[in-house]
Amino acid sequence: MKPSPEDWAREHLEDVPFEPNSRGRGNGGAPAGGASVTTATLFDPWERYIVPEFPFGVLPGVLQDYVGSQSQVIGVDASAIAMAALTTISGSLDHRFAVKMMRGGNWWEHPRLWTLLCGDPSTKKTPCVNAATHPLELHEAELRRDYEAKRRDYERAKQAKQKGVEEPGPSTRYVVFDTTVEKLGEIIARSDKGLLVKRDEFAGWIGDLERYGGGSRRGASDRGFWLKAYDGGPYGVDRVNRGEIHIGNLSVSLLGGIQPERLSELHGLTSDGLLQRFAPVMMRAAALARDIDNGADVQSYHRLITMLIRAPHRRMHLTNDALAAMDELRAHLFKLEQVSAGLANGFQGFVGKLPGLAGRLAVILRMASDPEYPFHEIGAEIVLNVRTLILDFIIPHAREFYRAAEEMTDGERIRKVASWLITSKRTLVNSRDFARNVWCLRGLPLLDLQKHVSPLVAAGWLEPVSPFPSNTAWAVAPVVAAQFDQRRRIEEEQKALLAELMGAPRKAEA
Repeated sequence: MKPSPEDWAREHLEDVPFEPNSRGRGNGGAPAGGASVTTATLFDPWERYIVPEFPFGVLPGVLQDYVGSQSQVIGVDASAIAMAALTTISGSLDHRFAVKMMRGGNWWEHPRLWTLLCGDPSTKKTPCVNAATHPLELHEAELRRDYEAKRRDYERAKQAKQKGVEEPGPSTRYVVFDTTVEKLGEIIARSDKGLLVKRDEFAGWIGDLERYGGGSRRGASDRGFWLKAYDGGPYGVDRVNRGEIHIGNLSVSLLGGIQPERLSELHGLTSDGLLQRFAPVMMRAAALARDIDNGADVQSYHRLITMLIRAPHRRMHLTNDALAAMDELRAHLFKLEQVSAGLANGFQGFVGKLPGLAGRLAVILRMASDPEYPFHEIGAEIVLNVRTLILDFIIPHAREFYRAAEEMTDGERIRKVASWLITSKRTLVNSRDFARNVWCLRGLPLLDLQKHVSPLVAAGWLEPVSPFPSNTAWAVAPVVAAQFDQRRRIEEEQKALLAELMGAPRKAEA
C-alpha cells in the first residue's frame, strides 16, 4: 500500500526530525543539524495504488480463462474484471440461496455482493463492467422479447373480444440501471429472487443520497432502502401518490465505478455503514487492447451465467472442516477490527462487515465452481479460497481505498505541484512561482499555499528558506531531479501532446 507523505517520511527519513508541517520548527521546517536528505529515495506522488492482484487461483477454470483473455481484449485490469464477474454471478444467482454461518443461532448469508471499481476515466471501468454483465443483460433481453410477443398476442385477442385470455405480467428483471428508489421498489417487488443494479459512475448515486441527506425525511428513507437492500428480506415502500408497495425480498447486488477524484465526497456515506458494504477495487492503469480470439472463453462464461440463473435456490451449510476454517477467519477479522480504529475513517466499519461478506463469497464461489451442484454443503476448500480472497486482496484494496478517500483531494494537488517542480527544473522556487505556474494554487493566501506544499516539505522534496510563517521560498532537493528524471520526461511528453491535441501553445503549467 502506498504510504502518505507523512508516513513515508517517518519510515525513510529517520535522520530528519519530522513534523507534519513547518509549525514550531525553529529552522522553518528544514532538517535540524544540517542533516541532508539528498541521498534518500523520495516519496513518489505518482505511485498511487500499490495493491495486490486478484488471487486468480480461487476462481474456477471457466472464470480464470474468461478473465484472463477478456482483460487483454479490453486492455483492462484483470483484477477489476474478476470482481465484476463475481458480482455478475451474485446477480445471476437467486438471492434466496443461503448458507448458515454457525451451527447454532439464525445467521444466514445470501449471495449479495456490492463492488465499487475505483479508477481514472482511462482505466476502462465501463467496458469492464459491460463485459462482465453482458450475458445477464442478454438473458433479460430475451425475456423482454418473449413478454412483448405475448403482449401483442393479448392485445389482438382483446380486440377480437376473445374470452379467457390472460393478460401477461411484466418480464422478470435481472439488471437495473440508473433508477429511483420508488421505481426500483416496483421492479423488485415482482420477484423474490433479487437483481443486479449497475451504474457506470456511482458519483450520481452518491449525489442523490447527499442531496436528500442532512437528516431529511427523503434522505433517511432512501438510505434506509439501500441499507435494507444489502441485508435482504421483506420491505414496504410507502408513497403518498403511489400508495404502498410490498417487497417480499428487497435484495440487490450493486456494481459500478467511481473516479478517484470523487472519493472525498464519500465521507457522508460512512456514518451509517452504507459505504462499508462495498468491496472496493483500486484499478491499475489500462493497457493497449489486444486483438486475440477469445470467443470460446466468452461462450463458456455466457453458459456459466445462464446455468447459474437457472440453478434452483437452496439453503446450505458448512461442513465441519469448512466451519472450522470459517471460525478461524472470523476470529482473525475480529482481531483486525479491534485494532483498526486508528486507520482511515470508515475502514474499521468495513472490516466489521467482512465476516458476512465471507459467507456471501462462499455461496458465490461454490455455485460458480459447479452451477449444477446438487448438494447442500459447502466444503473447506471453498472457505479457504474465500479466506485468500479477503485477506490477500479485498482488505489491502479497502485499506488503500479508505486512505485515498481521506487524502485524494490533497493527493491530486500534490501531483500537480510535483509535476511542475520536476518539469521546471528549478532549484529554488517562491510563492509567486507556484501561483503563476500551478493552476490549483492560484489566488491562495500565503498560509494556504504553505499548507498545500507542506507534504512535499515533509517528504524531503522542498526545504523552506526562512522560518514559518513568513517563508515565501523553498529550495528543491537535488535528489528530485535525479530520481524523477524519467518521470519528468513522461510529464513533459504528456503536456506537449496535450498542447498539440488542444491546438494550444506549449506551456509548463501544471
